[in-house]
Amino acid sequence: MFVIRLLQPDDADAFVHLRIRMLTEAPWAFASSVEMDRGCKPELVRDSVTRDGSAILGAFEGDALIGAAGLVRDEKPKRRHIATIWGVYVGPEARGQGVGRQLIETAISTARTWPDLAVLQLSVSERADTARRLYEQLGFIAWGVAADSLRVDGQSLSETYMQIFL
Repeated sequence: MFVIRLLQPDDADAFVHLRIRMLTEAPWAFASSVEMDRGCKPELVRDSVTRDGSAILGAFEGDALIGAAGLVRDEKPKRRHIATIWGVYVGPEARGQGVGRQLIETAISTARTWPDLAVLQLSVSERADTARRLYEQLGFIAWGVAADSLRVDGQSLSETYMQIFL
């Protein structure tokens, strides 16, 4: 049994551990790397979970953080109506149990509580068919593909950009 909740400053170390794991195990799914990622720095994670227009949702099984999804609102005045889901990951040991679905549903619900937010967007790697199907089931619509968006170990990967109107 798992529980989804907003991360708090005290969860920063657990998130950093999971973030390093996701960037290491699935480098093709994330544009960042361990060396450059702000999610690998506890002080920056603590800032992210306390800042307006930013949230990180965690899936917990007992005390273990088994999955996460970030949510950030655009800071530019002309784009304040848009937020982005980022860093979606569920550990292999917890996949197939609805954790990812519940993380994304909670991200959508959280975004709907933010005043004047109209669009929620995300991107998904061409290698993440299961994730893309989940996003489509939850109402996200593909609006574009960035060919050669990432290069990992010499392999070119495209990403599909998706959005849902709130």
